Amino acid sequence: MIDTEDDNLIERYEAETGKKAIWRGNKTKAFLDWKRNREKSISKITSTQQKGGGKKVYTDDVIKDRMGQYGAVYFPSDIQETIDDILGNEIKKEVLHDFFKALKKYDEFTKQLKGAKLNPSLTVLLYGPPGTGKTSLTRGFAKEYSIPICVVETDRLVSPLLGDTIKKIRNVVELAEEIANDRGSFILFFDEIDAIGSERSNIHEVGEIKRAVISFLQVIDRVNYKGVPLAIFGATNHQHQLDSAIWRRFTFHFSFEFPDYRLRKRILESFLKKLENAKIGVDNSIYVNLNNEYETVRGIHMSLENKLGQTISEFDNNLLWNEVNKKNKEKGMLNLTYGYSGSDIERGTKVAVLKAINTERLTYELFYNSLMLVGGTAIHVERQDELSEARNLNQFRKSTMNDKRKKLTPPEI
Repeated sequence: MIDTEDDNLIERYEAETGKKAIWRGNKTKAFLDWKRNREKSISKITSTQQKGGGKKVYTDDVIKDRMGQYGAVYFPSDIQETIDDILGNEIKKEVLHDFFKALKKYDEFTKQLKGAKLNPSLTVLLYGPPGTGKTSLTRGFAKEYSIPICVVETDRLVSPLLGDTIKKIRNVVELAEEIANDRGSFILFFDEIDAIGSERSNIHEVGEIKRAVISFLQVIDRVNYKGVPLAIFGATNHQHQLDSAIWRRFTFHFSFEFPDYRLRKRILESFLKKLENAKIGVDNSIYVNLNNEYETVRGIHMSLENKLGQTISEFDNNLLWNEVNKKNKEKGMLNLTYGYSGSDIERGTKVAVLKAINTERLTYELFYNSLMLVGGTAIHVERQDELSEARNLNQFRKSTMNDKRKKLTPPEI
C-alpha cells in the first residue's frame, strides 16, 4: 500500500528523474535507493538544524546531492578559472562586478529598489558562439565573490513525458530558492537555455516545449516578485531561437563574440606563459613572429581606416585580411586563428603540449600546426547558419503553399 507521503515522493521522483517509481504495482529499486539517499540528506539537514538552533542549513554535501541531479555544482574552492583568466570583456566585467556586489548585499539592494517601488531582478542572458567564455566568466565571478553555482544541463530538464519538463523546471528553481535563502546567495546557470526557451511561434515546436517556456517565465517572475537572493543566468549559442518573452525577463543581455586579432595575440601569449610556468620550453621565435605579424596587421588596419575614413572591424567582409594577404604571402598565427574562440586556442595549445613533451621544446612550426589541426569554431557556426537559412527558406515556401491552399477553402465560421 502506498501512503500519501509516498505519493508526493513518487511524484517528485518521477519529475526529477524522468523514470517510473512503480513497476507492476511495486516500488522500483531505483526509487527506493533515491528515497534512502533523500532521507540521508534530510537527516544531515536536521542534524545541522539542531546544532544551529533550529535553523535550516544546506551544507555543501546536501547541495551537491540535491542539485547534482540537475547539473554540475561548483563551490568557490572547486572553481579553477579566475576573472583575469578570461581576457577581454572589460565592459561586461565592470557591469558584472556591480551585479555580484548587489547579490552579496541583497537585503540592502532590495530595500533601495522597493523604496523606488521596483522589484529586484538579478537575471543575466549571455549569448554568442560556443567557447567564447560565457560559462567560464560566470564561474570566475562565482569564485571571486564566494557564491556557489549550479550549471544546469537543460537536457536533464527536458522529458518526453507530458508535464515532466514543467515539474523539473519548477523543482530546480524552488530548490535553488531554498538554498539561496539559506546560504545568503546562490547562482542558477541554465546552459543552452534555448532548449527550454525557444520561440513559441515556431511551428515545429511541440506543445510540451511551449508549455515549458510559459513555466520558465512564471518561475522567473515569481523569484523576482518574492525577492530571493538568487541570480539566474541563461546562456545560449542560438539567441535567434529564443522566445521574445524570455529576452524581456532577463535584465542584462551580454553578447560574446569571437576575439579580434588584438585579443587573440593576448590569449596566445597567455597560454605560452602558462607553458613556461609549467617548465615547458617555448622557443623565442614564437614571440618574435607573433609580434612582427601583429605590428604588420595593425599598420595595415590603421592605413585602411585612414584611406576609407571610417572604423573597420576585422570581421567586416574580410576587408582587413584581404589587404593583409595581398602584402604577405605567408600566413601567420593571427591570420590562421581568425574565427577561433579562446577555447579553440586552448585546444590547440593542449595538442601542441602533447607534441612538445616528446621534443622537449615548443617551436613556432609545432604550435602553428597544432592550432591549424584543431580548427576554429566560426566555420562550424557559419555552416549551421547556412543550414538554418536553407531550412527557414524551405519552411517559408511550404507556408506560402499552405496559404494558397487555405484561400481555396471556405472561410471559418
